[in-house]
Amino acid sequence: MAIKPTQLAVKFLFEQNHTFMVPKYQRGYAWDDEAIEDFIEDIARCLSAREADKQRNHFFGGIVTVRMPIANSNRSNYEVIDGQQRLASFVMLVAVIVRGMRNIVGELVKKSSLSEEEQKAKKFLEDTIDSLRGVYLVYRDEIELEYVEIPKLSLSVADNDFFQNIVAEQETSSERASHERIKAAWDRLVDFVDTTVLKSGSPWEKAKRLRLLVNSVLATDCSVIFMCSETKSEAYQIFQVLNDRGVHLTDGDLLRASTMELLDAKPLATIQNKVAEQWDKVLAYPPGDIDSYLRWYFSSWQGKRPKSSNVADQFMEFRFGGKDRSVASKAEAQAVLNEVRQLDRDFALLRTLGEGDWPYTNHSTVDGWDRERLRMLVTHLKHTNAMPLLLSLQRLDAKKFAEAVSAIERFVFRFKTIGNAHIAPMTELYLRHAKKIRDTASYKIGELRKDLKALAGKAVPDELFEANLNQVKYSVRGGNGHIRYMLITLEDYAKWYEQGAQGVPKCKDKTRVFDFSNTTLEHVYPQSAKGADKVATLEEVKHTIGNLTIFGPNDNEATANKSYSGKRVVLKASNLKLNRDISENDQWTAATVDERTKSLISMAVKVFVP
Repeated sequence: MAIKPTQLAVKFLFEQNHTFMVPKYQRGYAWDDEAIEDFIEDIARCLSAREADKQRNHFFGGIVTVRMPIANSNRSNYEVIDGQQRLASFVMLVAVIVRGMRNIVGELVKKSSLSEEEQKAKKFLEDTIDSLRGVYLVYRDEIELEYVEIPKLSLSVADNDFFQNIVAEQETSSERASHERIKAAWDRLVDFVDTTVLKSGSPWEKAKRLRLLVNSVLATDCSVIFMCSETKSEAYQIFQVLNDRGVHLTDGDLLRASTMELLDAKPLATIQNKVAEQWDKVLAYPPGDIDSYLRWYFSSWQGKRPKSSNVADQFMEFRFGGKDRSVASKAEAQAVLNEVRQLDRDFALLRTLGEGDWPYTNHSTVDGWDRERLRMLVTHLKHTNAMPLLLSLQRLDAKKFAEAVSAIERFVFRFKTIGNAHIAPMTELYLRHAKKIRDTASYKIGELRKDLKALAGKAVPDELFEANLNQVKYSVRGGNGHIRYMLITLEDYAKWYEQGAQGVPKCKDKTRVFDFSNTTLEHVYPQSAKGADKVATLEEVKHTIGNLTIFGPNDNEATANKSYSGKRVVLKASNLKLNRDISENDQWTAATVDERTKSLISMAVKVFVP
């Protein structure tokens, strides 16, 4: 395989005699808000360094391509196997820069007279607009004695028209999720250029900042690894090696190499050997887990998440303090050893938390019901975003940990599961408290609960929560765990609600712990009613939450498809209050289902409050 990876500045990558094309079978544009925010932050840091007469280099990852010659053209077309997100984001950034330059030129054209500086700025911007278009946006190709402009980057069929319209600043409407992500990225890039790059100053000063951005940051400071193959089979081999989680280098591998290099001095040999042994323990986890654990660990200790593009560099800068040093002192070497030991301890704790297992050896201080809240949060609600916070919370005693987990669990169901609110403010809250726990001698869980309650109330107020719950329906295709979770939780808090629902929601009977996997959803009016048991009005509401309940392993499964009268005796004998409440109805009608739906929603509004 004669492929030579080459590190290229972004400008050099684009200014070659070629175009890029994303094949139709590739996924659409996938960078979310966090990814584009990281991208912008990396660009901004490089620009800030240039403004301070310094240079900051940033590596943006790899681009894997297959060269596809174009008949009757000097141009080569590179099919993008990996790197679509980076290429598309750089093209959009340049298009936004061109937009900003045109706006400045437009303002200058309106003026009756221009100073010498303004004339120079106008000329530079006009010339640079043409240059940027020719380098990053379009390729002027000659085909059959006719010159045509070919986009430098074409996305997959599903995204390309929308992408080209966005880059050309033409009106277009979104038709799929990838279009929404492209538009969100474009809007954020526009905001960055308008409010950061062109924030203030004369046209001359703005032109100078733009010159730094295009002639220094993009031309020198920002780079990628470019890999090109002549055949698809070779390109996919590269792609597989880069992305196969069983063989690729994790951020942990990179950190190991960096810390070992930092300790590579004869006086530090003993410490270096100990660090190597400790790293062997840390890196014994599956590669995918290592990457997740590193991010959660960093976020928990630093109070901010690491940018995905350079996790290892951020660890070296913030956790190991060795980013700008070639060799550590003995004290610094010992600090590195202590940090890797802490990594080992916290990785083991993250593994425990990730499996929903209680992280305290003494189980006598809290009830089994309290311990089950962790499993509900991590395993059944599948909420791993709170891992950095849970890692910090485990520094507290078991009772405080249990109190916090219970609050987070109820918050997550309201905020994310039902409210589908944006994850960013939730993440910020988690990480702020994760750091506060580490920095505060006497941390109070009430502070966390207060902030969770405020965020839930702002993002998912009662009216929205009620409206969304009204839309919840049973799916015959599965995926009804959220309904099962809700009914289990409402049953747990039923007595507290019945007694007036005062203060923080509490489970009044912790002797009963639901086994989620052995608890089933049951239709009160049967899902598959037949003959005389089939009622048209109930058919319309049979999948709403008012017609659903839960059965435990001791309930009679033989009632599954019976009418209400056939199930009523089982419901009445149930040890679940929700079921006994159902059995108090003489008849089961559409109106009864609607009334129970309202009742369950009213209860949920009170229960799912941190």
